[in-house]
This record gives sequence, C-alpha cells and structure tokens, in this order.
Amino acid sequence: MKKIIYFVFISYILIHFSACVSGYGELTGRKTTRLIYNIDPNYGMVQLPGGSFTMGANDQDVPYANRSNLKTITISPFWIDETEITNDEYRQFTYWVRDSIIRKELIESDNADKWGYVNDPDPNWNQELLEEEQQRTEDYYIDWYRPLNFQSEVVTEAMISTLILSEEDQMLREGENMLRPLFQTKLIDTRKLIYEYAWFNREAAASRNNRFQYDDDVDFESSDYRELDGGRAAAFVVKERVPIYPDTLSWVHDFTYNFNEPMFEKYFWHPAYGKYPVVGVSWKQAKAFCHWRTANKLYHLPEERRIFETEYRLPTEAEWEWAARGGRELAMFPWGGPYSRNVEGCFLANFKPLRGNYWADGYIYTAPTTAYDENDYGLYNMSGNVAEWTETAFDPMSDLFASDLNPDYTYNANMEDHPHFKKKVVKGGSWKDIGAFLQIGARDYEYQDSSRCYVGFRCVKSLPFSEMGSPIEDRFERVKKFPKKRKDRRKDTRK
Repeated sequence: MKKIIYFVFISYILIHFSACVSGYGELTGRKTTRLIYNIDPNYGMVQLPGGSFTMGANDQDVPYANRSNLKTITISPFWIDETEITNDEYRQFTYWVRDSIIRKELIESDNADKWGYVNDPDPNWNQELLEEEQQRTEDYYIDWYRPLNFQSEVVTEAMISTLILSEEDQMLREGENMLRPLFQTKLIDTRKLIYEYAWFNREAAASRNNRFQYDDDVDFESSDYRELDGGRAAAFVVKERVPIYPDTLSWVHDFTYNFNEPMFEKYFWHPAYGKYPVVGVSWKQAKAFCHWRTANKLYHLPEERRIFETEYRLPTEAEWEWAARGGRELAMFPWGGPYSRNVEGCFLANFKPLRGNYWADGYIYTAPTTAYDENDYGLYNMSGNVAEWTETAFDPMSDLFASDLNPDYTYNANMEDHPHFKKKVVKGGSWKDIGAFLQIGARDYEYQDSSRCYVGFRCVKSLPFSEMGSPIEDRFERVKKFPKKRKDRRKDTRK
C-alpha cells in the first residue's frame, strides 16, 4: 500500500513539474490527431524506397532513339502492384458495376427498405462521391453488405429489366428456336456496364490563371465573391462516364489476317485465364478502375482511418522505370543483365524471340502474371507479357522540360482535342514485341481511348509521408534475398 501511495505521489509531482516547465502561452505546437497515422501494408503491393537514378535510354536502337537524353531523377517512395492487374481482379470491378445497377433497381422497386438505408449510415462519408458512383438513389443508400441471391425472383427481375440484351440483340430466329453464337450464352448487355465518377483536376486549379491572389481587391462577404468562388471550384470537377467492360474484339482487330477468335471468345471470362493479365482496357478504363479501387477500400474502412489513405492511380513513367530497375543503376532489363536468356538458355520474359518463334519462351500469347522470375524489388513481368499504361502523356521532348523531382508530364485530353494530345506512354513491351522494346528505357505510346490485346496496367499508391529508412540499405537487403529464390525457381520454369 505504501508503494502505491509513493508511486501516485511521484507521478503527481512529475506531471505538475513538466507542466510548469512547458508553461502556458508558449509556442508548443498542436497535433491534428492522436491516431496512429501509419497505413497498413496494401494487399498484393510492394513498398518501394525512394531514391535517385539515371532515367533514359540505355542503348542506341531505333525504337526509342528519341529518348537519348539521360537525366538524374529523384523519386519518392510508393507502393506498386507486384503483378499486372489480372482478369480476376478486373472482373471484380465489372461485377461491382453490374451489382450496383441491380441494387439501384431493387431500391427503386418496392424493396427499398431491404436493399438500402433510409438515412446515410455514415454521415461523414462524401455525399458527392456517393452520388457520382451510383451508390445513392433518392433518399436511400445501397447496403453493400447484403448479398445478392441471383436465384431469387426479385433479383432476377431486376437484372432482366436493366441488363439483359433485347430480343433483337440476342439474335433470335425462327420463333422460339434461339440460335446465338457460343460467346453470347451469357446475355448481359455489357454496353450498360458504365462507371460514373468525378475527380478534382488539381493541375487546372493550380494554374496561374486560376489561383486566387490574396492582394486582389475582393470583398469576401459579398454574394458576388461567393458565386465566383463556387463557380471556380465547380469548374475543376471533372465528371466521367466510362463503359468499363474490356474490348474483347481487340484480339481480332489488332492483327490483320490472323485467327485470334479463340482468344476473343474465351480470354476474359474463362477461369483458365483468371491469373492472366487483363487486356483490351483503355487508358480511361484503367483510370476508372483506380478510382473504383480507392472508393471500394474507403467504403470498407472505419471512418477515422479514411483520412490517412492515399488514392490508387496509374504510375508515372519515372515511377515505372524506378520500379523496373529494381535498384540496379543503368540496368538494361529488369533482371539486370544485357541478355534475354539466363545461364541455362531459358528466356527471362514473354516476348517475340527468334524472329517470330513465339513458343520459344513458353507462351504464344500472354502468360500468367507470375510466370517469370521477379526483379530485385519483387515485381513480376515488368518487361514483356503486356505493355503497361502510365499516367504520363507522350511527348518526345518531355525529357527537356519535365522536373527532375518526381517528374510527370500530364495532359487531360478531351474528346474534341487533336489525337496527338491523346497519346499516353506505355512501358515494358509485350508478348508481340521484339526484345528491344523490353528494355527499361524504351518507351512507346497508345491513344487514351484505344484498347489493345497487348496492353494492360498495374496500380501504384503514394505513401502518406516520405520518411523512410536509407534506400541504399533497403536495396542491399532485397538483393541478398532474391538470388537464392531465383535459383530454386529456375528448375520449375520451362522457358
């Protein structure tokens, strides 16, 4: 008992002594929150350290002769997907959009109380975001935790009234004798799978012409100023409406006089291709996926954790190169060496080797996202398999005017803009490219509204703060781990 009294007395003295030392009226700082602000590791992503590297072409080959300038670049730490986005992962997005349409129809029917909340279950959730993502219908909010039973008559009727193809599109002939192609056995009209969202254009808001100058002679209390300010903010909110189903016909229209119909009919939906990279996705569809992935994670997080999260997005060209090099300065390929084979003669990536012998590397078309060895950062298929969308707009001269700190040249092209402004950088080369396009410094472009059977993507995610350990120490620790793993896996890979 005496020890307890003694401990309480000493604690009381120390607390009051510290208060006297700090004093009131001094500049002691104020915390914004007492919560732990660290973000938990992201599933399926690798955290990369920040650092500097030499960005640019490593060779003098023709495909990227416009990339001859070498430049020292500094990159902040970030997360990146260890593989390309797979068919299974993108299918989760398409199913979400499908279910949101069905749930909205159920709320508008007589079952509103069963499928939605009368009041917002979380009043602090972004109201505008909910409206743009079709999660709110009049005074009801979708209850995403209530499962859909597709054997139920109510759910079936809602799906038929909103998503099923019309009889004309079902290619019905001879009365009730339904003759339709094999690929059309599932009668959902994929053209109706549209994702609507809004995003804030920071670049436009930060431009010199739009920034508010505090020395302007403006009456802050006037109604004219409030209308001007509200109109100015609304002008930077961009609303998108994107059909999100992949273009499966890309397998046919990308190659002339070529029989790719089996890939067109099976690739996206067949379970055998579930772990293969998704293709036929445009740059706009990839951006919509990143927005949905962010909103989906925020929806399932506690309210107090949402503010610390950062958004999923496409990587910049510089971030992609930093990740592909795996900590190896001036590496020509992600595996470090200048050759496309290992010491056993096996190919190290999925591309077009030996003047068109597609079978030589083990796969004719795409390969599973983990089919080949990872680089020293633990990332798979940074070269080959499918080329990958980046956030960066394509300009042959961007090396000259882009910043050397987290460089990113972007241009948000509209429908009426010239096609030149719709070019976006793609990196890594693909299964149909020769080895020169697999080099890390190589760059190519595709138009933002085009979809190809050889272009996919992966997501990145910025850290909420840039404080980390030494990137050099982290790099050496990673290099120590991977060589032994590579040697063990080499026997199991027939390349």
